[in-house]
Amino acid sequence: MKAYVFGIGILLMLSFSFAGLTFTAAGAMRRFQLQFGPLLSLAVGFGALIALVAALTWSVPARG
Repeated sequence: MKAYVFGIGILLMLSFSFAGLTFTAAGAMRRFQLQFGPLLSLAVGFGALIALVAALTWSVPARG
């Protein structure tokens, strides 16, 4: 597999994960009628995405 095809696949996976996490957080925030709900849902989605990337990075063995 070519490196750019793999890179595009990873970017698509991360963007869809971010969209799903943000949508889920926005649904939870909508129940509480918060003033900064949309901005807070983006922050929650971004934080969860960073945690997902860190877990994936930690689980992949080192090269060599």
